[in-house]
Amino acid sequence: MKQVRQILLLLFFVFSSQSLLAQHDTESLIQNLQTSNFNNLRSFWNSQVDVSMPDVAAQKQYNAKEANDILSSFFNKNNIIGFEKNGERKVGTTIYLTGKLIAGSSKYNLTLLLQESKQGVTIVSIRVN
Repeated sequence: MKQVRQILLLLFFVFSSQSLLAQHDTESLIQNLQTSNFNNLRSFWNSQVDVSMPDVAAQKQYNAKEANDILSSFFNKNNIIGFEKNGERKVGTTIYLTGKLIAGSSKYNLTLLLQESKQGVTIVSIRVN
């Protein structure tokens, strides 16, 4: 009985530590969006990313560098000055992150689909409208 308790306790700590790592990654991602730090944001992109933005005609897949460049260009073109997180939901290894991009008197909705792995959190889809 004592061994079962120890195993359950160990499993609890393993799963809770993984949640803390994912939370740290998403907070770091949010901070990079808030500060428009696209150099640090590069490590968060998946190798292929679905991108849907007002500047892009239709949702399309891009590689990590292209997705980062498109988002950077959107920030510069629309004078984005910040990001406000609205919500975050985790289902299995998938994390949905929503918020507002602030551009003076304008605001754009941002939705990120993140995938959690042993290496951390990666952006697999981004939608701005």
